[in-house]
Amino acid sequence: MSEALFSAIPYVAAGAAVAGVARRLMARAPASAPSAPTPWTLSGRAVLAGGVIVAFIHLLGLVAPRAMQAFNASPGRLFTLEAVGLIGALLLAWGLVGLTLRRAREGQWSTAALLGLLFAQSCSGLYLAVALRWGSAWYVHVVVPYLRSVLAFQPDASLLAQAPFIVQFHTLFGMVVLALALFIRARPEPITAPLLVTPREETAR
Repeated sequence: MSEALFSAIPYVAAGAAVAGVARRLMARAPASAPSAPTPWTLSGRAVLAGGVIVAFIHLLGLVAPRAMQAFNASPGRLFTLEAVGLIGALLLAWGLVGLTLRRAREGQWSTAALLGLLFAQSCSGLYLAVALRWGSAWYVHVVVPYLRSVLAFQPDASLLAQAPFIVQFHTLFGMVVLALALFIRARPEPITAPLLVTPREETAR
């Protein structure tokens, strides 16, 4: 990938995210009376659990790279972190399959397309975890410096540009998916039931 992509995509994605948040705020419906909470589907629980695990590991490396390096100094702790991350990614991917198929059956195509993009991103992460092992170790040396340079508005992709293509793709595509998530959810569309509730609860209404 060219240096221009590494420099432009993060800020284009950030602009799309801001537009998505603004559109969601403008399309927000008036507050209604609170309804009884509905239980989540098994797929929804898997997405929540897997997403929390994966996000925590990524954010830990970004916010506290030295702490992650110190933790990974022990082979046992490194193996444990990698195993937990792989389990989280598997849960996330499995849950996204179920939610994507369900929304496709309900005809909510924009939501299904977004969930499909999230699934593709999780699959690229799974491939990284298997093909390029010990990702939490090299992540803080290759990807984190680039992400921090982007946050400082001085993008420097010199290290990331030397990484395998799948690493570059996973990093940039993740930014695009996160931006689209905010934008697509802001679009008004008929929702027959909350995304994560059980079918039994829907039919009982």
